[in-house]
Amino acid sequence: MSLKLFPYNTGSASAKRLARALRILRVGHNYNAKRSDTIVNWGNSHPPHFRWMEQDLNKPQAIQIACNKLETFLQFRHNSFTDVPQWTTNPKEAQHWVDLGYTVYCRTSLTSYGGRGIVVVHDGGKVIPAPLYTEATKHKDEYRVHVFKGKAIDVQKKKRKLGGTSISNGVRNHANGWIYGRLDIDPPSELVDVSIKAVELLGLDFGAVDIGHRLRDNKFFVFEVNTAPGITGSTLTNYANAINNYYRSL
Repeated sequence: MSLKLFPYNTGSASAKRLARALRILRVGHNYNAKRSDTIVNWGNSHPPHFRWMEQDLNKPQAIQIACNKLETFLQFRHNSFTDVPQWTTNPKEAQHWVDLGYTVYCRTSLTSYGGRGIVVVHDGGKVIPAPLYTEATKHKDEYRVHVFKGKAIDVQKKKRKLGGTSISNGVRNHANGWIYGRLDIDPPSELVDVSIKAVELLGLDFGAVDIGHRLRDNKFFVFEVNTAPGITGSTLTNYANAINNYYRSL
């Protein structure tokens, strides 16, 4: 038996770190896989030339859905999963939200990350053409829950670095000075359960769930599920341990 990593990009920093931590090789689409291999798919949505086996982690077809925000929301809607922001593909409906005083995110790219491709429209503004619009959720806290095989292996909270900007546009990303931390956090009890359910509904074996929490009504909002998250330090160790434990159980 042999463990291999199948990354979306061989230059991915997180894939390199994980491969080193696991002491395994990274392979591409043309890899001549053996039936005894176990493949860990790190964010690759393109089916490989080799046959995907039952023991392999994160099927490319599931990642195709997870890496597309509209397909993700459609999958959630199909399964009556409501812990998501209000969303629409109809620009007239999105404009109506703006006219009512809500902030709307015009998502010009369905597969971007880190806040890229988002045009923020406030009260009095006009939405622009986009394949997806989401309404601002006015949540207080935002977390990243790392899930592997139905269990949370790490929970982080977005925090503003010293010198980071305000969140007047509602986008908490690295460019605005926001980072994930795990010190002095007290996540709500339902956070993990909602995150595990989101990963499960997308057909994934593992994923990092970006999720907001609004305190006044204890409402959760799953924004996306990352299948190749940036990982360092103890988060990297937790992934390596989870994958190794899974591999040893086969």
